[in-house]
Amino acid sequence: MTKRALTTQEQAVLGALKDARSDEWGFNYLSFAAIEADTALDRKTVRRACRYLARRGMAEYERGLWTESGEMAGSGYCYKD
Repeated sequence: MTKRALTTQEQAVLGALKDARSDEWGFNYLSFAAIEADTALDRKTVRRACRYLARRGMAEYERGLWTESGEMAGSGYCYKD
């Protein structure tokens, strides 16, 4: 089974995830809202793109995330090398 090329929207989401890798551990999880703001895509498109990228092993989903100040941050996706 051959894999299809990434769509323009998927490339934009992947770019946003790559750009977010700025913390000291090399990863930073983004919520759908943060990706929407960075890419100007609607939530439905961002959600589909994130899930597709995660299935292909290009992004990673994590739930139960916390801020540096100890507050619950929800869930998000990050770029996976």
